Amino acid sequence: MPAYNMGLAIISGGSSGIGKACAERLLERGHHVALLARDPERLEQTRAELSAKWPRAGISCHSVDVGDWEACQSTVSALVQVHGAPAWLIASAGTARPGLFLDQPAEEHARHIQVNFLGTVHLARAAAPAMAKTGGGRIVLIASGAAFLGIYGYSAYAPSKFAVRGLADILRLELAEHGISVTLACPPDTDTPQLAEEELTKPAVTRRISSAGGVWSADAVAFAIIAAATRRRFRVGPGRMIGALTYFHSIIAPIFHLRQRRLLRHEAGKQKVERQAGDRTYS
Repeated sequence: MPAYNMGLAIISGGSSGIGKACAERLLERGHHVALLARDPERLEQTRAELSAKWPRAGISCHSVDVGDWEACQSTVSALVQVHGAPAWLIASAGTARPGLFLDQPAEEHARHIQVNFLGTVHLARAAAPAMAKTGGGRIVLIASGAAFLGIYGYSAYAPSKFAVRGLADILRLELAEHGISVTLACPPDTDTPQLAEEELTKPAVTRRISSAGGVWSADAVAFAIIAAATRRRFRVGPGRMIGALTYFHSIIAPIFHLRQRRLLRHEAGKQKVERQAGDRTYS
C-alpha cells in the first residue's frame, strides 16, 4: 500500500476525464491529491469513487472556476499552507465547443481564452512561487493537437490551445533554473464528458477530420502523461499521429491544410448533388 507521503498533487478539471485519470495514477504513487473543478456535486462523486479504491489516501475537493484568478490563488495558497509546495500541478480544466467562425458569437471565443488559457495561467501562477521556493516539482499543461495547426470548426478552441503551447515553451525556460520541469501534453481525442459535449456542435467535416486519430481512453492518456512528466520530458503526444505532430508540425501543417481543403470541396460537391436531387424530387 502507498504511504501517501509523496507530496501534494493539484489537478484542475479533476472531477472527470483526463484530470481524474491523472489523479488515479498519482494516488497509486502515494500523493495527496487536491481536485479542482466547478461542479461540487461531481467533485464529491469523484472523491467518493476514488476513496473507495484508496481508502487511506488523502483526497480533497475544491469547487473553483479556474478562470477566476482570486479563487485560484486563494485555493492554492490554502493547500500550500497545509501540505507544502505542490510536487505536481496538472492544469487539465478546459472547454471545447466547435462551430464555424461566422456562426459563433464573440463571447464564445472569450470563454475559451478565459478557461483554457487564462485558467492555465492562473493555476500555474498561483502554484509556481511555492514550487520555486522549494526548488522542484512538475507542472503539466494540457493542450491538444489543435495547438499545432488550424482545424476547421475550431476557431475558438485552437487559439486558446496555441496560447497554452506558447506559455509552456516559456515556462520551460524560466522555471528550469528553479528545478521545476514543465510538460506540454497534447492528447488525441479522448473518451471524456468533454468530448461528448464537443460532438454536439462539431461540424460534419470537422468530425471527419478529427476521426483519423481514433479515440483513446482517459486512462491510457493519463498513463502516457504521467510517465512522460515523471521523466521530465517536455512534450508528450500519445499515439503515432499526435506524437509526430508535436515534433514535425511545421512539415505536417501544410499537408493537413490541403487535406482539409479537399474534404471541404468534396463535402460542398456532395451537398450540391443532394440539393439538386431534392429539387428534382419536388419539381
